Amino acid sequence: MKKQTLNEEFKRMQKLAGIITESEYKKLTENQASDLINDGVVLYVSDDSKLAPGFIKSKNIGFIVYDTSVKIIQSPLWMLTGTLAKNQKVAQIFNDNYGVIDPNYISKLFISPNNWKAITNKDELNDFMSKYSKIYLINHNGDSSELKESLNEVFNPFLDTEEGGYMRAYIDDVVEDNMGEPESLDLEYRSDFDIAFDLALTKLKKDQPELDFEAIKANKESFF
Repeated sequence: MKKQTLNEEFKRMQKLAGIITESEYKKLTENQASDLINDGVVLYVSDDSKLAPGFIKSKNIGFIVYDTSVKIIQSPLWMLTGTLAKNQKVAQIFNDNYGVIDPNYISKLFISPNNWKAITNKDELNDFMSKYSKIYLINHNGDSSELKESLNEVFNPFLDTEEGGYMRAYIDDVVEDNMGEPESLDLEYRSDFDIAFDLALTKLKKDQPELDFEAIKANKESFF
């Protein structure tokens, strides 16, 4: 799994360097889940509607957990999800998306077998991925990749509009301007992205007031 983590970091660095495009990077990341299916690995899926219902507002986020050694559905799910329930890297995923939340909420999501469904083929994977705006693929060590689009979904065309192009550039400029600062921004984290988005939007409104800013705000998730 260490090799997979290094490969993922290499792809991310290629994206940052402009060697591969955003959409190509996403497709490479998405293929990890499909490749696991091809290798016979059982994927267990859930979503944030089961995360402390009534206390935590769902953000339409899905979760896929797996262990490459688990290739039969009868394998005890709790041995995998129960371990992840107390994993700090997994807790960070939830804190990034929902703010700091009660660790018991995370534990209850992972340890209840009723919250998880096993999938073993690409049709089930496609169906699952088509339902969510964001999906996390999490291995048994708690290492994760973020899948932002379903396997059947195309790159959001808004990013190719004038508004989308300007906003993407302004967000990147905000991040670049903060490099080296004590509170530099990392767009991998929801809280940092929200800050960068707001700063970029304010600056863009001043520089290009004729743009459709309601459309930009409506497509905010396209930039995350």
